[in-house]
Amino acid sequence: MKKTIIFAAVALSTMSAGQAFAAPNASSATSSASSTIIQPVTIAKDFDLAFGRIVKPASGTGTVAIANTADSVNATGAVALSGITTSRAKFTISGEGGQSVSVSVPASVTMSNGTDTLDVTLAGDLPASTTLSGALGATGTASLNVGGSFNLASTAKTGVYTGTFQVDVAYQ
Repeated sequence: MKKTIIFAAVALSTMSAGQAFAAPNASSATSSASSTIIQPVTIAKDFDLAFGRIVKPASGTGTVAIANTADSVNATGAVALSGITTSRAKFTISGEGGQSVSVSVPASVTMSNGTDTLDVTLAGDLPASTTLSGALGATGTASLNVGGSFNLASTAKTGVYTGTFQVDVAYQ
């Protein structure tokens, strides 16, 4: 019995010593954290798309257009009256300098006069993705010009035609 107790004590002390001298199985790593904070992107309308006063054709269909590169109206088969303010739509995009933004101009807008409508095809002068001027840490801008064109039938109802369209911008 005495031998059994001694043997058990030796075995117990050997197991305890083995655990005390065993190398730990652990590891660690570090990571840094960072973020670049930039100002929000905004768009502001500077001028509306204004075709002015147009004399409809006596017969058939004419075309009325304002390019996205100029503020003058070009009419074929219809007459654009001079001395009337006309303008392509103009917008200023602002945000963090040097950043890429997506620009979305709708393909068309409908101008209405009661139940009568004119469908205007729109054309912006910026690509779908553009980079704001300047550099990180400063305000950057881009100018967007939108022109449009529509067909004008001799049967179009006279009066004021209006419509609205939305241009969207977002950081990429």
